[in-house]
Amino acid sequence: MDMKKKIRLKFNIIIGILAMIFIVSSSFVASYYIESIKAKKELSSLKEQLDRGEDIIIPTDNINEQNEALLEIEKRKIESYKKLHEQNNDMIGWIQIENTPIDYPVMQKKAIKDFYLHKNFKKEYSFGGLPYVQENCDPFLPSDNVIIHGHRRSDGTMFAALLKYKDIEFYRQHPIISFDTLYECYQYEIIAVFSIRVNTGSDEFPFYNFINASGSADFKWYVDTCKKYALYDTGVTAVYGDKLITLSTCDFTINNGRFVVVARRIEKKLP
Repeated sequence: MDMKKKIRLKFNIIIGILAMIFIVSSSFVASYYIESIKAKKELSSLKEQLDRGEDIIIPTDNINEQNEALLEIEKRKIESYKKLHEQNNDMIGWIQIENTPIDYPVMQKKAIKDFYLHKNFKKEYSFGGLPYVQENCDPFLPSDNVIIHGHRRSDGTMFAALLKYKDIEFYRQHPIISFDTLYECYQYEIIAVFSIRVNTGSDEFPFYNFINASGSADFKWYVDTCKKYALYDTGVTAVYGDKLITLSTCDFTINNGRFVVVARRIEKKLP
């Protein structure tokens, strides 16, 4: 075989390999895009089943009437959650951060670790999964800390919007997280946001292990450590007896990174 034929053969092989890479990568992108559209459609269907009492007018000049309106809104929301729970009894509540894409059912499968990491509401495979409560947390009692995990999807869904909390201006515009269960609706104010490495073999701050405090000193250690790693000071803290939620998603800017948002439950004022 002369030199020209050898060169032509190598050229054709390279073109063939590149063509295969293009086909495989295009198929992956197309599959990801189709799955993303399907997931958004399914979630929209779930949201359409919610009654958030948007037709209820909340009075501003009468405290008693205001409380009655808020109670009616909470009643309607909880009734909606329970109807969704009948469709999938792993659903334990709903999480929302206003004016962000974070507006999702929250799941928990105590018997199987990370079950909803790649499962949709119908328990079918879905790359993006759903936000879910860590197996050893109790969202109803609740435990001192309820840890909620969610994917950071490149299409901006699931917990991708949490990364925007790296910007203090975004925090100032979104300081409150709503996390409702099948029985109660609560708001949480953010204490700290930070990035941390995990799965290192000796994690410097294994935030995922803090579920119930052994006492006030243990609780203070967790809050103080969150503030130590915080990107900025929110001016909010918590004391022993307060209830926390910790939201966690991937942070690809560091190796094995997690971006974490910790918030304190705002106790309801009695009428």
